[in-house]
Amino acid sequence: MTDFWLQYGDDMLPVIGDFPRVGGYLPSFMLVDDHKRDAALESFMGPKVIVTLLSVDEEEHGGILLLREIRRFLDRWPHLKLIVITVDSPSSLARARHEHGLPHTTLLSTLRGRDFHKHYGVLITEFPLSGYTAPSLILADASNVVHYSERLADTRALFDFEAIESLLLQGEQQALEAERDAEENRRQQLAERELGSERLMEKAREIEQTPPRSSGFGNG
Repeated sequence: MTDFWLQYGDDMLPVIGDFPRVGGYLPSFMLVDDHKRDAALESFMGPKVIVTLLSVDEEEHGGILLLREIRRFLDRWPHLKLIVITVDSPSSLARARHEHGLPHTTLLSTLRGRDFHKHYGVLITEFPLSGYTAPSLILADASNVVHYSERLADTRALFDFEAIESLLLQGEQQALEAERDAEENRRQQLAERELGSERLMEKAREIEQTPPRSSGFGNG
């Protein structure tokens, strides 16, 4: 049963598969990069943004224009790894990189990983886009836990960048608070160690200043 539909011009196309939900884990994958090398999810460390497009050859319909908007938005968060996945061949991805630059962007093809479509819930099943990957965006942390996921309902639409920004800012605030808490704990532990050292030194001085007790035995 189809629970998601994508509008492409005048067509409403069904999209099937298990789309990753917030709180779940990213499904593992093995895809191909623009140098024809195998690329597994496990090879990408740190927080990441996974984006699926119709094709890098598409302009306004879930293609290169959408990717430009995503890259422009992510300029504020350079620590996020941008991974873009399409049905395009590795050669087409290499050409797109040459034509559009696309620095700090990983381009992957589903050429040798067709199960990706269903595992990530982006498989379009009807003409004229049967077999394509529907436009989607997933934000995951370094442990591959999903914090945000969105599929576009229209190929001409943009992702909800306002909601994503709010989430990223909240994450930054939580990270700062955690860093402050950790620093406060370090200071408290240091103060406790210093206080313990002072007490030990005071105890040692007290022992030194205490006169020796008489044994109770005389000489005669």
